[in-house]
Amino acid sequence: KRRFVLSTLLVAQGVVAASSFFASPLVSPPLGGFRDCVMSLSERHPPPLDRRGLLLLGTAALVLPSQPPPASASDIQQALNQARMEKALATRRLERFGRGETRLSEPVRREIEDFVMEDTWRAPTLVRLAFHSSGTYDKKSGTGGSQKGTIHYDRELNQADNKGLKNVVKALDKIKSNHDISRADLYTLAGVHAIEMMGGPVVPWRWGRVDATAPRETIKEGRLPQPDMGDTPKTAAHIRQVFERMGFNDQEMVALIGAHTAGECKKDNSGYEGPWTPTEVRFDNLYYTFLRKWKYKRDNRLTGRGGKMQFEVEGMNDDFMMLPADIVFRDDPKFRVYVDAYAEDEALWFRDFSAAFQKLTELGTRDLKEDSVVAPS
Repeated sequence: KRRFVLSTLLVAQGVVAASSFFASPLVSPPLGGFRDCVMSLSERHPPPLDRRGLLLLGTAALVLPSQPPPASASDIQQALNQARMEKALATRRLERFGRGETRLSEPVRREIEDFVMEDTWRAPTLVRLAFHSSGTYDKKSGTGGSQKGTIHYDRELNQADNKGLKNVVKALDKIKSNHDISRADLYTLAGVHAIEMMGGPVVPWRWGRVDATAPRETIKEGRLPQPDMGDTPKTAAHIRQVFERMGFNDQEMVALIGAHTAGECKKDNSGYEGPWTPTEVRFDNLYYTFLRKWKYKRDNRLTGRGGKMQFEVEGMNDDFMMLPADIVFRDDPKFRVYVDAYAEDEALWFRDFSAAFQKLTELGTRDLKEDSVVAPS
């Protein structure tokens, strides 16, 4: 009886709350409240609920018991991610149609899209895979790089730097079985297409990499950049040493690090935890904006739980983080010039990133063939 009375009161108050809520100047037009709520969820900043909002939610739960449970925030986020990706892909297809351009890799790309659409958070992982399968190159010895696709061998895949990549490597094997494509080509193609799906620039991709035939061709651990070498000068020197070994200059290094705008760190994989930005599956220049705009402080809370020291935004309750290496790009004067430029001009970053990422995915390769074909006019 008490429950019935309470429910009746809540329903009555809920109707009043609903009418006043939608009449509120905070909501314009009437459906704006839902729209704004969804957009806020997409940015990982759900709007604060006052008493009326809480009452409205409680009333809905009582008067609609026969309805399916409302979608969770993660479900809404997934749907929004899928919609954005579909829009980005449609835009690119229309552009190619206008140029009369076709891509030989299109059937493989469609399967990559299906794989990512099942779980849109796979997209940043595919970018990471492309980087890790390419970023082992040594221009002096000519070893490493994306040419042989050796990252699928256990002795390389199980290296500490590659922790968290095993599931996507195994999943891509299923796609490979449906097409005449090498693993080395597939890993780089998956990365560049994931960038495109997240609304990033079109990265030119060429094919013709030849897979290794034995595990002995894998690259020993230690060639990928590390996020912390103890202090800022040592970390800066390490970053330059690693990327210069591959043939990159300061501008290209800063352009490539902007890929941190997507994805997040997992403590179980790297010892670090959290996303760099709220747009984890959107490719934009927010990473540089955050680096330049926010103040970061040292965060040692993970060190007692098997994690490592990282940086968090002051006053944001550890929502977003930066690695020690990220802070180097902000504090090193030569790097900072490009951080500022890319924070102010996303189109400039897209252009420079596209060129640098193509260069990265072609390290150690030879005799690659064009993927895009333009019909004669």
